[in-house]
Amino acid sequence: MKRLEWRPHVLTAVTEGLRVRQSALLHNWRWVLGLDAAIVAVAFEAAVALRFIDSPLFPHQMATFLAPSLLVGVLYAVVSALLGLHRRAWRYASVGDGMALVRAVMVMTLILGVVDLAFGRLPFAGQDGVRPLPLSVIFGGASLSFLFMGGFKVLPKVMSLHTNANPSSARVDVTRVLILGAGDAGVTLAARFAVNHGRGYQVVGFMDDDPAKWHSTVHGVCVLGPTSAVPEMAAQLDVDLLAIAMPSVPATRIGEIIAVCQRTSASIKILPGLNEVVGRKPQGLHLRELDVADLLGREVVPLRAPEIEDFVRGSVVMVTGAAGSIGSELCRQLVTYEPRKIVALDNNETGLFELSASVASDAERERLQTEICDIADTENVASLLRSHRPDAVFHAAAYKHVPLLEQHPAQAVRINVLSTYRLCRLARENDVGVFVFISSDKAAEPVNVLGASKRLGEKIVQAMAAASEGKTRYCAVRFGNVIGSRGSVVPTFMHQIEKGGPVTVTHPEATRYFMTIPEACGLVILTSTIRDDGGLYLLDMGDPVRIAELAAKMIRLRGLRVERDVPVVYTGLRAGERLHEVLVGPHEALLPASHPQILRVADSEPPQQIEAVEAWIEALRSSLRELEGSELREALLRLAREGRFGHADPIPVASSS
Repeated sequence: MKRLEWRPHVLTAVTEGLRVRQSALLHNWRWVLGLDAAIVAVAFEAAVALRFIDSPLFPHQMATFLAPSLLVGVLYAVVSALLGLHRRAWRYASVGDGMALVRAVMVMTLILGVVDLAFGRLPFAGQDGVRPLPLSVIFGGASLSFLFMGGFKVLPKVMSLHTNANPSSARVDVTRVLILGAGDAGVTLAARFAVNHGRGYQVVGFMDDDPAKWHSTVHGVCVLGPTSAVPEMAAQLDVDLLAIAMPSVPATRIGEIIAVCQRTSASIKILPGLNEVVGRKPQGLHLRELDVADLLGREVVPLRAPEIEDFVRGSVVMVTGAAGSIGSELCRQLVTYEPRKIVALDNNETGLFELSASVASDAERERLQTEICDIADTENVASLLRSHRPDAVFHAAAYKHVPLLEQHPAQAVRINVLSTYRLCRLARENDVGVFVFISSDKAAEPVNVLGASKRLGEKIVQAMAAASEGKTRYCAVRFGNVIGSRGSVVPTFMHQIEKGGPVTVTHPEATRYFMTIPEACGLVILTSTIRDDGGLYLLDMGDPVRIAELAAKMIRLRGLRVERDVPVVYTGLRAGERLHEVLVGPHEALLPASHPQILRVADSEPPQQIEAVEAWIEALRSSLRELEGSELREALLRLAREGRFGHADPIPVASSS
């Protein structure tokens, strides 16, 4: 019994000793090549022994072929050095390393065969054509060389795999890992865990939805069943970590798998999806923490398309509100398309500094030019447009917080409406090619100040396009909440959870639409390439999400229990908030556009004439001086929904002809 308890420690010690010794040898390539030569020489002497073991001259033959065997060892060392085998880290050997070893042995064997055959035909070879090494010894020695060499080089890895897979050798403080996905990524991840078992990880099983893989073994670990059985298996195997290794699985399916995983007490980590690593420098196979985008099943990466390449490369692009969540991501994505320059405009100097620091490369940073400017400062904005001559303007500058704008409607009018109108005018005067207005789903049949101000911005854009003056092409893009934007529900929940709660939710049935910031910005940029002047577009935001369910998922994401660890408090809907958001108004319909994730919003009512827009712009300017907060709010909502200001007659629209 004592011996059984002692053996794992001996095995671990031997493994670690071989690893350390081999690591030390790798620092001196002469020792590595010398050791390789010795192993090959021993392999060829073993081949000689097998060839002449029944011969009465066995001792004589072993002595005779010792010198050729040593020379073969030297030959292999030369071949190995030329092919760079001495620089490989064999503790992390893969199939590629094994093929490299095969190539080296084959090259050595080919050289030996040619030399041996040529040597046998020389005059001094004698009548019997005695060769330095018989062909049988050459091929036998080559085979044994591969076996001996491969065995020695990968022995520490093999022993570490055995140690990790052997439960009797597991550490007391080991982290027990269940891998979800038994494909290439999962197998590779399991191998990484096995090689690094000394850090305290042990793979106890795989889960995979492919029935053909069930009950098979990978690295000595069993594929236990489908992902739907994760809660039962995690409890049965006392799992500490669930590692999701499905980089090619759609985000919606990942969201479903995470929901299953959250029924366990284990922590959850995930391999980045394929789209997250495309175009980036290789950083190895690393698990990351889950984020809210994973919980919601949304893609987390920006969209790249050839139309955007053609549109942006070599152009000058201006982004207003560039220090905000949407504006900064627009800049980061646009700069990767090699524009002539990106003009990032905002009155937040700290945000502009952080934007510049967040740009990946020096080359991209040189193409990004920041400008401190208030969007309401018409003279400064006009000066920047004249000096930079942008080919496109993405107008993301706006006030956006619903409860605050309910209290300060005048600021919504000043920034979201009047400044948008002035910027549209200046874009036409300066021959900007494309003007893109960033709207909101709250603009559909608005019930709050933010939605009304964004709806008026859409009407301004459509009226400017209908005026058919100048070369500027106008469009507006409407989308919902973005995950992680400043002051939004996600970072608010995170902060509340970190404090231990309570997490405040307005209503148990309240729902909202969500997108990731990179996803939204990628689609906004793609929308700018659609050749439809005055188009109003809606980004596909998927299904609405219950805010209470999102809060519960975020609490469980931190390994906490709803109500027990972090309470949830329902506070009631705030002023200007809906229970459920709508995407289109009563006179609007959704039609397909050129991309499946972009929809065109068709309005049955024609756009307003530019003269009518100018009239209510003047009325809004006057209202800032004459109306109180609540009166201004009501006037703004009436104008956005009914096309009338106060109790006057409706503002005329353009004729359908």
